Order: sequence, then structure tokens, then C-alpha cells
Amino acid sequence: MWRRMIHVFTALLLIAAIANPIAGHAADTSAEEKYNKLVEAGVFEGFPDGQAHLDQNMTRAQAAKIIALILGLDENAGAADIYKDLDEAKWAKGFIGAATEAGILEGRGGGIFDPSADVTIQELAKIMVEALGIEVNEDATVEGVDEWAGMYVAAAVAAGLIPEQSDYTVPASRQLLVEASYFAYESVSNEKWIKSAKQTGVRTVSIDLQGSFDPDATSVAIERIGEVGDRTAVGIESLEWDGGSAVTVVLSDVAEAGKYEAKLTVEQDGETAVYTFSYTVEPEQVSRVELGGSGKLPRADNVEVPYILYNQYGEPMSEPPADLKLQVASSANVKPHPDRQALLVNLAGWNENRVDIHLLVTEKIYTNRTYQVGDKPVIESVETDGFVNEAGSPVDRLKKGESAWLLLRPYDQYGNLITDVDWLNENLKAEESVSGRQSAKELAPGPGGAAAVRVTAGSHLAKTSLTVTIRSLSDEVLAQASIAVESDPEFYVPPAPSPAPTPTPEPEPEPTPEATVSVDPDSIVTVDKDSFNVTTSVYVTSTNVTTLYYALVIESDPEVPTADDLIHDRLPSGTMDSGKVSTDGKVKLEFETPVDLKFNLYIVGTDDSGSLVSNLLTVEIDTDTSKVFRLHAVVDATTDDDYWKICLSHTPDDAEGTVYYVISDNPIHDASEDDLVRIATEPDVPDDVPAQVIARGTKHWSGTSDQIRVDKKGWTPGTYHVYVVLEYRGVRLKAEGALGLTN
Repeated sequence: MWRRMIHVFTALLLIAAIANPIAGHAADTSAEEKYNKLVEAGVFEGFPDGQAHLDQNMTRAQAAKIIALILGLDENAGAADIYKDLDEAKWAKGFIGAATEAGILEGRGGGIFDPSADVTIQELAKIMVEALGIEVNEDATVEGVDEWAGMYVAAAVAAGLIPEQSDYTVPASRQLLVEASYFAYESVSNEKWIKSAKQTGVRTVSIDLQGSFDPDATSVAIERIGEVGDRTAVGIESLEWDGGSAVTVVLSDVAEAGKYEAKLTVEQDGETAVYTFSYTVEPEQVSRVELGGSGKLPRADNVEVPYILYNQYGEPMSEPPADLKLQVASSANVKPHPDRQALLVNLAGWNENRVDIHLLVTEKIYTNRTYQVGDKPVIESVETDGFVNEAGSPVDRLKKGESAWLLLRPYDQYGNLITDVDWLNENLKAEESVSGRQSAKELAPGPGGAAAVRVTAGSHLAKTSLTVTIRSLSDEVLAQASIAVESDPEFYVPPAPSPAPTPTPEPEPEPTPEATVSVDPDSIVTVDKDSFNVTTSVYVTSTNVTTLYYALVIESDPEVPTADDLIHDRLPSGTMDSGKVSTDGKVKLEFETPVDLKFNLYIVGTDDSGSLVSNLLTVEIDTDTSKVFRLHAVVDATTDDDYWKICLSHTPDDAEGTVYYVISDNPIHDASEDDLVRIATEPDVPDDVPAQVIARGTKHWSGTSDQIRVDKKGWTPGTYHVYVVLEYRGVRLKAEGALGLTN
């Protein structure tokens, strides 16, 4: 059955190769390169001197081994017992038997195989035609062959297995055998059905296929090949088919560096075929780095600024490389955090309102970001991340003597995570309460280094709960969490049964109001922050919501948070900015990011009690430079004597909004956007304008194709100053230019 399947599949390949020989790309490969590939595949054995020796001949025993290996035939020494001259070729007996059993090779007659005789060209033609199941024309005639060989030589020449010769009865050179063997190897090679297999993520492998496969009839397996050839199955979490021509394999765990083999098993018409492709996984390495966190830092020491490392697949790395050596450059005191992917910035004595941080991983991998520096830190909020044990695993109950950590996420007024435990103990109060008893607690570094409160369960008569409360110095409750405590069996006394209470009818519940959050895509606007960064404004509208939680995540991060993740600050590793804000129905969020990147903004809202949770909203943000709102210049496009025609150069080209313009005889120095809007719109020109205003007004603006038309008849020749404010999605930018009027 296996040989029949080989013939079916190779026949299809041969038809394709003959119709389009360039597709096989063998013509671009030299004989020596083909030989080397066959040696790598184990079909040929190399010589000790490393040379191909293509001018030598090949014996019939060597040919038997080669064709058996190409077809994947199992050795069958028993089938070779019909030959009595194999004593000097015992090494090849299994291959000779396999090829004989498959009907590809036969003896000379009388129990003679003649293993040491050279293979002739016509014998090579018969071997390859039989091996590949190529149809022959029994009436074909070819000059230079023995009578029995004509049909095989004609078929081999037509298929491109061997070139035309004047004499096919002479020994075949090693080069000719290499050419024919390579053709056969390529024809039956499984790689023809798998175009490529490559690692596209630490847990993903992409396989491109030749043709289309039925996913329901195809299974996929991945094996890791060890240094000594041992194989280990790799766990697969899921398969994502793209039609039937490609499949993405999602692995259960991160793939280690090394050699792998992808294997497809196909069931069709009662037959089973297996296709494989070998590929190599390189060690995960850093390809890009970004500085994250809020765009504004408090004026304090040990401020944590996170950095995000991306691997060669564009994914955030969960762990930094063991040999990572960071170099930090800044006029402030900045150093890498010893335990986390963050920088520690000391700003308590910083006298400027901004700080530049440059982070270098290698000569080619680096980044920089400018942060604003604000006031001394103030605790804005404290979030809890649940109770965990010493190993960092979540726990929801304790027994007598067991301990747990309540993980905390304290944030300053700018949305930065505060990790300085000593500072937190000076600015927060923590208490533990259980069964009506309170005791003061201190924060300490918990599992993973996060600020945390450690609690230990005592002995209790009945089940109870232990509550940790975090307060401000003014006793405002900032966070609170409870964990169940089991009763102590040694002190347990069953209570007397209580009479069953008389049931009272439950009142009809009032309908629960619906909480919603939404963003109008046409309200999003991005403007320049500095030469490297931009600021994006997003207006969020909500109903029945008092608090918004948000996270700005790099688009390439595959993690998608849930609403509960946002509320409890369990954020994807690619988070660039996050926080929570109060809202009365509409609020503006602003984000400072690098230019030319894409992000997903996740937003959820809750009411005062936290019991009413809105929909989880995802907003796409693109800071492509062509979409950043910039007003470049005022352009004098005047072409006639009656009207000024004033155009604007800006991005986006189709920015639609309102234009305010002022034309004066002298400069209006230091006028802000709001000043110019006031001059253009007040009923009378304000008295504080230090110039004569010749013309002013407003108009709806539809993009760069629009223009401002101003009647200039009766104007005195000279130079005039024009000031224009373009208001786009609530943001105003100004530009100025000059208009020249001659006689």
C-alpha cells in the first residue's frame, strides 16, 4: 500500500515538474550541491576527504541502498536470500532485499545479483522509472540501448531524469546517479507538501502548505529533535487553520531553542500519508525596547518607570534575558531595578520640570522618552490584587496558622505605581480585623516584590473572615479585602438548632440600571508632544458610571484584559499607560506615546458601589505621522486682484473643523490660540490688540483643499500679517504668514 501511495503522490509532482520545471528549482542547483544535500539527508555517504568524486561510478549494491533510502523502504534482508553472491555485500543485503521486494531491482538470473558491478545508464533509467511509477510506452525505441531497456530510457529522458546519450549501456557516472537520485528525492520528499514551517512566536509555529488540506482529515504534531537524534513531542494547545493552505500551531509552552520537525498526517480515501518539515528555533532575543508608565513622574526618589522588551517576533517578553545588560543615560539619577523590568528614578532633588531617559540594550536596540516632572507624590488610589501564598498562587481561605499576602497596587496622582514600601508605610495605615478585633499592620515586599500586607489565621470557634483595610493618614478608606478563615475543629461546639424562620415574601427587585461607556471615533485627536512623542486625546461618554478604568496597550500584545482585569489592575505586559478617573458622564483621557505606533485602549466603568459594571470598550488608536494633527503653514494662494486666497498646510489632509483668522498691519506678538479666537469673534476688536486689524472672521474648514477668501479692494499697498487658528476635534493650533500687496 505504501509504495502505491508513493506512486500516486509522486505522479502528481512529476506532472507539475514536467509542466513547469522551473518550479522545482533544481536547475539552479549544481550537481555538487545536490550531492551535499543528499549526503545531509543520509541518502549518500560522504567520502573521508569531503569531496563528491562525481566522476566515479556506482555499484548495483550502492544503487539499491540509495533508492531504498529515497523511497523510505524498510530493510528486508530476507527478501535478498534469493541471491547467492552477496557475501561481499552483506552491508547492502537489507536494501537489496527491500528494492527487490518492491519490484524496483532484479537479479541477473540464476540467483546472481552482481552487487559489485557498475550500474549502467539504462539500468539507472529502469530503477528510477520503476521507483517513481512513471508510465512507459512499451513500443518506444531509443538508439544506444539494449532491447529490453528502450521503454525505460525513453520514459526517463522524457521525465528529465537523465539527459539524452549516444550510448546508454555504459556505466553511469556518480554525477548522473546524483542528478537522477536528487530528482527522485525531490519528487517524493515530504517537503514538497509543506512549503515552510517556522517559529513566529515563542508559542506559535506557522506552517504553509502546498495546495489545500482538509483540516478535519489532517492532524498536526511537533517534535523537538535532541542532539543525539532523540525526539520529544511538543504539547499543542490549539490549531488555527487559514482555509486549508496554512495552519498556525499554538504550543502549550514556550518553545526551547533547537531543531524541530513539523508533521502532518493526512487520511484520504482509506490511505494515510505523512508529511514532515524540519525547522530551527533560535533563542528568544530582544529586538526592541520601549519605556512605559505615565508621562508625568512625581518629584520623589525610587520612582519606578517600567520598560518593555520585545522579542524577535514582536511580542513582549515575559522574562528578560539572563545576560541582559542595560545602559541608562539621563541627567537625573536613574538605574535599573534589581528585580523587575523597571528603572528607578530619583527625582526628590530634581530642579527641572522634565527629565530625559535614554535606555540602551545594544548598539542597535535603544529608546528614549521625555517625562514631565510634577509635584511630590500623593497617594491617589490603592487597588488590591487578591490574597496569595508565599509562592504567589491565589488563595481564598486560610486554616489556623496559615499565612497569606494581600497584594497592593498604590498609585500616585499621575497614575504611577508606587513601590517604595518605606514611603508607603509613612503615608498609609494598614489594619487587620477579625471577629471584632483590630490590629495595626505594616506593608512589606510580598511575592514578586509588590507592596503587600501579610496576615496569619488564628484559632476561631466558627468560620469567619479576616479583613485588611488600607487607609490614608486622614482615615479615608482606600482599599479593603477579606479572606475566609476556617473554624478550628479543636474548639468547635455545634450550636443548638434554631427554629426555622417564617418565610416572608421577597419584594420585587427594582430593574438594574445599565451602565455604558462609548467613544466617538471622530472625537479622537493626536497632536505633537515633542520631537519623539505625541499626545492623544479621547473623549469618553458614559451613563450610570462614576469611575472609569483604562489601559493603553501596544497593539502587538496578544493579551486582552477582561473588565475585572482592568478594575483590579491585572494588565497585559504591553501596557503603556493605565489608571482610573472620575466622570460625570463625559471625560477626556490623554496619553503620551511615541509616534507611528498602534494601540488598543481598553475602558470599563463602574458606579460608586462597584456593583454596576459597564461594557468593556476597545478603542483603536493609530499615531501614524500622517494622522497627527499638525498645522504646518499659512500659504498665500492669491491669483487675482480682488480677493486674498489663503490656504493651509496641515495633517490630516481631511481635517474638518473651524478656522479663525485675523489680518493686521503690524505683528501681534505672543498671541495665543485663544487670544486669536477672541480677536476674530468678539463684536468689536479688543482694545488690547497692539495692531490695526484689517480683516477678521471665521469659517467652516473642510481640509487642505479649502481656502479663506478675503476682499482686498481698497487696501493700501504693503505687507500684512495673517494669523490663522484651526480648531479640529476640540484642539486649536495656530500658524502665521505674510501677505504682500503691491500697486
